[in-house]
Amino acid sequence: MRKLHICWIIAFSFALNACKEEPTINKNEILPPVLIDFSPKSGETGTEITITGENLHRIDSVMLGTGFAELKYKINENKIIAVVTSASRSGKLVVANVKGRSVSADDFTVVYVQPSVAEYPVEGTINADVGLEGENLHVVDSVMLAGAKTTIISKRKNEIVFRVPFIDTKEPVSLRLFYFNGETNAAAGPEGNTFTILQEAPFAEIIPVSLEKYTPVTITGERLTLIDSLFVGNLKMRILSKNDDELTFDLPTNYFDGAKTDVLRGIYYGIKEIILEENFHINSDVNEKRYYQWDNVLLSARVPNNSNGTEDAFFDAETGIVHHSCTAHDNRMDIDFFAYDQIGYVQLYGPHNATSVTKNFKCDNKSIVSEDLNWNDFYGITTKFKILSRDSVNHLPLINAYESGTIIEINDELFDGILLPGASAPRVYKSVSVSGFQAGSHIAVDGDNLAWVRNYTTGKNGIIKILDLPREAHTNGRIADITFTVIWEK
Repeated sequence: MRKLHICWIIAFSFALNACKEEPTINKNEILPPVLIDFSPKSGETGTEITITGENLHRIDSVMLGTGFAELKYKINENKIIAVVTSASRSGKLVVANVKGRSVSADDFTVVYVQPSVAEYPVEGTINADVGLEGENLHVVDSVMLAGAKTTIISKRKNEIVFRVPFIDTKEPVSLRLFYFNGETNAAAGPEGNTFTILQEAPFAEIIPVSLEKYTPVTITGERLTLIDSLFVGNLKMRILSKNDDELTFDLPTNYFDGAKTDVLRGIYYGIKEIILEENFHINSDVNEKRYYQWDNVLLSARVPNNSNGTEDAFFDAETGIVHHSCTAHDNRMDIDFFAYDQIGYVQLYGPHNATSVTKNFKCDNKSIVSEDLNWNDFYGITTKFKILSRDSVNHLPLINAYESGTIIEINDELFDGILLPGASAPRVYKSVSVSGFQAGSHIAVDGDNLAWVRNYTTGKNGIIKILDLPREAHTNGRIADITFTVIWEK
């Protein structure tokens, strides 16, 4: 009895003390910032400003006057470093986050300086980088050629580098630097039109005269990287690779119209044209299947706490490649669907519906999603399924066309009259006799085993036929594997 009495006293004491505890603070909670002071109180573009206060480590932006300052360093919750930019203006400092904002008591005065260039260039080639050396070039907002804004590649106090844009003229043009002088946007630069834009052109030395589909050909010459696109007549070719000396191309995969002869031409600088061959001949097999077909694809879904699943579960229907958990990350935007193990059946998943299950796949014993936010792109891919039923008058013609091999091309028209796929994760059963099987939304190997698959993100369609669940249920009741054939739109 004495031991029981002592235990009761200890338990009561713990409960009493627990009631007296102060509420714990969530260290991840975002609180409104408080700006106490900053230093220095004036400076030119590039000046670092030390800001002190409270809750500064979670701020999103720093305003200086009516323009932004650059948030450079978050030292801790009481100190951050901001940098005056060319967009900053004299006035109050404002720090802000999603919970609120705080305004400084004092003003910051922006000191304006004038940029100067030691010697202005007189020419530059389209797409080449041109450098200017001088003083105070960090305050320059834009470099203009003939009134067109160029791309600034880098900017420092004593140097600025810009890229020459395409301007279709052989006459010299104006070169101007624009900056804010404290009152207005001012211009600096040489008077008149002093800068000549040099236009290089691609040169083709050896040009093929014909092309058979899936047998790429190569043009050799000089400056071939300038060519942005190739056409035979109005048909755009697939450029497979290019460098200054060689350009290799093929017919597009969706070309099935047989033989054709027309002008081979290249487009460079977006609008310039070079005629490469007046009578270029192309040819393709008019009886070629107009879709990809992958037979006996085996996906091995992950089996939690079971070594029998290989995790070769992720499928790219464009190439027919099956990816393991360890290769899925680098190829995640190519994956159309994957298989996942459930108790007694395998489930096919579209990536958009996978946020709760992909974390269970492992690579080197680490979750493939871990802290990698890049997987958010994968979850943006929407793939859905629709079971095709012989009992449907709209489905049956498609099923018959598939089984008789008369489908020539997969496109949206092939599925006319059938409601769009809406199942994000259909279940696949060994038999329709399995408890829980629902024919309307689930697939069984020994029943209706065709499904329309649609990747809404790419707009591509396919038809999948479930062939087998080759591995029998394990001792824990799980089936890890699924085998299927799929035909997929080119």
